[in-house]
Amino acid sequence: MSRPYIVLNSLPPEEFLKPENFATEFDARNADAAERQYRYGLKLSTDYGRIIIRANSTWAAEDGPVDPITRARTLGSYSYEGIGYHAHTAALLRGFLDGPAPVDVERRQGDYSVKTTRIKEASK
Repeated sequence: MSRPYIVLNSLPPEEFLKPENFATEFDARNADAAERQYRYGLKLSTDYGRIIIRANSTWAAEDGPVDPITRARTLGSYSYEGIGYHAHTAALLRGFLDGPAPVDVERRQGDYSVKTTRIKEASK
């Protein structure tokens, strides 16, 4: 079941190591999308140097590959999808965790600062 953002945003970082806990009621509507989301999460983890679950439970991929023409590093890929709120984000999270990039989770603290916790080390 999809949980409200206020609940998702208060979860401890380690909770994101259990993708099955982020399934939503929308996942059953298009079962093929789960495989696509998993492959997309795996691709992002392979192509980018770091996956971040933001303090608002949305995700980002940073430190991308070098563009062969400009030699500049791709800045990143960002999404409005909330892990555990939008459909098939549990499969996306599973792809992130199965991939080689490290996974960091940001959580807002009582003083409104943001603490980042690495829940998965790089395996490249």
